[in-house]
Amino acid sequence: MTIKPGMKKPAINFFKSIYGVLSIQRIIIVLVTLTLTSCYTSKGVNYLQSESHEMTLRLRPTEYGVQPNDVLSVKVQSRDPDQVAYFNNATVANINLQANPASLFLTGYTVDKAGSIHLAIVGSLKVQDLTIEEIRDLVQTEIDKYLLNAVVSVKITSFKVSVLGDVKNPGTNYIYNTQATIFEALSAAGDLNISGKRKNVKLIRQHGDKSIVVDLDLTSPDIIGSPYYFLHPNDVLYVETSKENLFQRNLGVFSLVLSAISTTILVLSFNSN
Repeated sequence: MTIKPGMKKPAINFFKSIYGVLSIQRIIIVLVTLTLTSCYTSKGVNYLQSESHEMTLRLRPTEYGVQPNDVLSVKVQSRDPDQVAYFNNATVANINLQANPASLFLTGYTVDKAGSIHLAIVGSLKVQDLTIEEIRDLVQTEIDKYLLNAVVSVKITSFKVSVLGDVKNPGTNYIYNTQATIFEALSAAGDLNISGKRKNVKLIRQHGDKSIVVDLDLTSPDIIGSPYYFLHPNDVLYVETSKENLFQRNLGVFSLVLSAISTTILVLSFNSN
């Protein structure tokens, strides 16, 4: 800035203050612009990164053993509807509501703390740590004692997965399938945001009275061969936010604070002059 001869000292100081404030604001604008235009590289964003155009990976599906508080759907089918009615919880009144998770909970069999379910006529059956197929065979053996040519089907109706953190739609989703992968769960949550960390997604799994916490790298093809690739009921996925995104969010607040400070300095300089 050029100072013209004859200017009074207070006026000169006033213009210097304005110039200093404008310089600070220019710096803030430059920083904000650089931050907003910063981009995430594909190396930190893409899934299953590999130089090969075709990969064959071995899957490691893990069998889920039913745990206390799980809810099971047990249905018995036969040619005689009157006979199987004694073994089924579902009635004509609620048969149309079974797509609702709340109705599935009410009409299902909850595994108690002892790891058992209680069927009408059959009685108590120990099912903890058994797979769905093993429970079906167990119930089938008991039903065969009372009915001829009856068919038993068993499903877990409390298969839900929670996805939290830096995703588009965090929350809990029910899985209406016998198995689900980590990518299916993230897809149901709307996928990760661009700022979500893909190299250390945390999986929290309840096993008995313990919780297992595992870091998973979604950018590596090895995730498909991981024993945690297939999710279990009540698993929780947590996606952390990258440092770059935290810096962007904090810089917005920081720029507002600096702008307020610079405005205050300008007002004080004007009043003092």
